[in-house]
Amino acid sequence: MLASELLLNRKLSKKDVLKLLFKTEKEKDINFKDFDGNTTYSELFEKYLNIIELTGHSLPHNIKSAADKIDAVAQIFNACGYNTDILSFDSSLNSDECYNQAYYRLWHLLYSYEGDNSKTGIESLINKIIEITGFEREYATMLAGINYKSEYGNLSSKAMHKILPFMHAGNDYALACVYAGYRHSKDSLTKDEIEKKILKSRLEIIPKNTLRNPVVEKILNQMVHIVNGVIEQYGPIDEIRIELARELKHSASERADMYNNINKANKENENIRAILISEFNISHPSRNDIVRYKLYKELEPMGYKTLYSNTYIPKEKLFSKNFDIEHIIPRSRLFDDSFSNKTLEARDINIEKGSMTAYDYVAWKYGIAGDYSIDSYENRIDTLFKTGNISKAKWKKLRMREADIPQDFIDRDLRNSQYIAREAMRMLHQVVRTVVPTVGAITARLREDWQLIDVMQELNWEKFEKVGMTSYYEDKDGHRIKQIENWTKRNDHRHHAMDALTIAFTKHSYIQYLNNMNARMDKTSEIYAIEHKELERNSNGKLRFKSPIYPVTQFRQEAMKHLQMILVSIKAKNKVMTANVNKTKIRGGFKKRQQLTPRGQLHLETVYASRRLISYEEKSVGGTFTQDVIASVVSPIYRKALFDRLLQYNGDAKKAFTGRNSLDKNPIYTSTDSIVPNVVKVRKEEIVYTIRKDITPDLKIDKVIDKRLRIILQERLNAYGGDAKKAFSDLENNPIWLNKEKGISIKKVAVKGLSNAISLHEKRDNTGAFVSDNRGQRVPTDFVNTGNNHHVAIYRDTDGNLQERVVSFMEATARYIQGLPIVDKSYNCEFGWKFLFTMKQNEYFIFPDERAGFYPSEVDLTDSNNYAYISPYLYRVQKFSTKDYVFRHHLETVVDSETKLKNYTWKRITNLSNLEGVIKVRINHLGEIVKVGEE
Repeated sequence: MLASELLLNRKLSKKDVLKLLFKTEKEKDINFKDFDGNTTYSELFEKYLNIIELTGHSLPHNIKSAADKIDAVAQIFNACGYNTDILSFDSSLNSDECYNQAYYRLWHLLYSYEGDNSKTGIESLINKIIEITGFEREYATMLAGINYKSEYGNLSSKAMHKILPFMHAGNDYALACVYAGYRHSKDSLTKDEIEKKILKSRLEIIPKNTLRNPVVEKILNQMVHIVNGVIEQYGPIDEIRIELARELKHSASERADMYNNINKANKENENIRAILISEFNISHPSRNDIVRYKLYKELEPMGYKTLYSNTYIPKEKLFSKNFDIEHIIPRSRLFDDSFSNKTLEARDINIEKGSMTAYDYVAWKYGIAGDYSIDSYENRIDTLFKTGNISKAKWKKLRMREADIPQDFIDRDLRNSQYIAREAMRMLHQVVRTVVPTVGAITARLREDWQLIDVMQELNWEKFEKVGMTSYYEDKDGHRIKQIENWTKRNDHRHHAMDALTIAFTKHSYIQYLNNMNARMDKTSEIYAIEHKELERNSNGKLRFKSPIYPVTQFRQEAMKHLQMILVSIKAKNKVMTANVNKTKIRGGFKKRQQLTPRGQLHLETVYASRRLISYEEKSVGGTFTQDVIASVVSPIYRKALFDRLLQYNGDAKKAFTGRNSLDKNPIYTSTDSIVPNVVKVRKEEIVYTIRKDITPDLKIDKVIDKRLRIILQERLNAYGGDAKKAFSDLENNPIWLNKEKGISIKKVAVKGLSNAISLHEKRDNTGAFVSDNRGQRVPTDFVNTGNNHHVAIYRDTDGNLQERVVSFMEATARYIQGLPIVDKSYNCEFGWKFLFTMKQNEYFIFPDERAGFYPSEVDLTDSNNYAYISPYLYRVQKFSTKDYVFRHHLETVVDSETKLKNYTWKRITNLSNLEGVIKVRINHLGEIVKVGEE
């Protein structure tokens, strides 16, 4: 039925399909938003309907189904003498008969025809259509206008013709391919073929633009570097275990929805946390506390009564031991710890329910009659679903019998069809015979069983304790719990390593067990055997996976030891230009030319203009009053008196205006016998580069250059109560008037922009001659913000002081094109400057710490045994500008600059002398220090 409808319709919505398949589509869903139909047939059928209308016929109004529509068209065609064979296609015929069908011949003709030498270019096509269909010329011309896109499928029609009979016989696609003599995928191999497969010695880098997705290429190439590094260091790999991110199984739109839902859930959790603190007096709400409250609110339409036993939950007893968070489908039956598999129930009921599903328990406990019966239970959960209090997933689980539990969960979890996962798996199979995939839920379970949950917090505890960002609190059971303020394990890059460690010890049998736990009750099953071998009961009687290293405390200590030795490697931004081949289409082929492409933005934005802004400020007379500063003093009388004093001391401002010559002790008299005050007004001149900006809600009014426009914009904002979104949106229909009578509105304004712009050109007049200002200097024009810097070079001058030279990406690119070294190591060498090192984004430096007695020059930095000792002092360059460098500790994932954590998680250097004693290092993909000092 669905297939025949899709034959006539180019697309059907989810709603259409549900209406078609079910009497009522309520409480039913499909995993697809819409269904693509048969565009080949649907386009032809639309033309057929047009032809029927032109012949004076019409289809009966009561026809709804696709099959009836085709039958009606066939009757009309038959009456008109047209070929009705063009309305059907039989794929079960042998090859010759199949390809000789009128429908196939007509499609092939329309798809492949390229034109003829007639005036219209389609005369032969029209004649062929008339021959196949029996249509009159005008109707054949209508069909000739169909233009099918030239596209290619994964299978040829010949291959499909071979495979389909085996699928009709009930075989799945993979097996049908085998019977037809094909592989269902190019990487599908038999066990014997896997054993005999010749493996590569290393993975190959994916050439640029091979996958037509630069992000995917970059991710996979990083994997290539790591795998090759492991092979070079340790030899061939026996087996690879890999965790596939579950979000890779979703489309881009589904991932976007998922991330939006995560953000929404985070906000909801924050609101619930505030409620738990204020209304329930829970000082430190846990994740389980939040879940418990959300489950409680689900029951609100039922008067806060539980779903199984109809037991009322008093608000004051919600967090007591009288009520449990209960798994609807027990974890012993299905490894599902999601919110949709949880509800609240009285503890005694939960204990009695045991390993039964919710539905089976209610049917067993309360039967089919009475207030608590299975019918009453179904009504309760149906009501919650219809009111939107519970999700469809939870509704299904509440109705699920043991016999309905899916048996194919391991197949679902091991199926990796999305792009990155598929490519990663394909590539890894080139260097290793066995690749075992797993998912995050299984990793999380093993991490808990092996007591690795709080490892990251313990590793970070000491530094946060030093700055007073740690505390203890008691949970509901009286246990003393540690916590770090505003911190999660994801703040530390090593949480990935902890997951990798867990994944490395994940056996295929663990995956099999967790996804088929319902089979463990059968003592003859393989799952029961796995449980007997791989699991044990802890002190609380709960089943836990045995530790890879026994006992579990020893495994935990060993894990912490290795995590402390990790140095995180992030790729430095070194490259300036990339050589690309530019292909230009010419007559007879392509012209290729090698072209250099910058690896980054040459400048951030084009500056509209430059302006000299004059401002005034009060300044105390002192040692900073050099000749330039005195020249800016507004009062000419004070200016002359200060110059005279400065000349008396040969231009030395400190001698002239400090110590015994400060104005308090040695006043300065003017030519009019007045005294120069301690504080004088000085004129400040600043060159400001302006940018044209659209008036939008995020416009900063105080940065608008024109004072009159600032006033107009501020009045507009005030008129809307300070709401910028209302004030500065929809300016087409609600303009901001500069002159309403003349119809002049404001849409863009010049705003203060930058201080580090450079000029690309110098202004010329209409004759081409350079224009000079009143000082005789050429007038610069066409400014750009150089913005992103490529590196800062550090030198030592003849006095032993450190000096810097910041080089923008634009300048680095210009040097590369000119064939000059990007790093100018000879800069100011004529003045005795000596080059020391460069700092680029993500390059690594080890800092000395005098308080801790750590001096990197005294440590063998390449010895991996010292990594745990080095780790607290290893930082990467995060960002830099002139005499302002920000470094981030190599383990940190966040870039917040919490003042308390300065010199622990980040550093800011504004004085070059604080770089004394630092040592630059390079870290490879395996986290090893492979180079000490400048390259």
